[in-house]
Amino acid sequence: MSKMSNLDLVLDEMITAGQKMIDAATALKEMFSDIAPAVRKIDTKTEKKEAPAPAPEVKKYSFQEVRGIMASLAGKGKKAETKALLTKYGASRLSDVKEEDYPALVAEAEVIANG
Repeated sequence: MSKMSNLDLVLDEMITAGQKMIDAATALKEMFSDIAPAVRKIDTKTEKKEAPAPAPEVKKYSFQEVRGIMASLAGKGKKAETKALLTKYGASRLSDVKEEDYPALVAEAEVIANG
């Protein structure tokens, strides 16, 4: 493996690690901001229906983020699984995958990475 491709893999892993740190910090912030929920008073005379909870937003991934995740997966000795994922989404290379398929692709890649 050349020094440049090795450097490219290391940088991709650093990007992925940074993104995971951001996600973890965000999750911790959300967890601790909900510790003291406000006490709600219910008026028995005029009971109101609550609005349905909004659907959770699907995280949008950039090409670079997906590339880092897929490179990390391939770097863990799962090149065949990485190639199979691309094929599943009708692509022979990552740049052929549609942007709207990135969240599903990342979710499947994380399942493979975590065993």
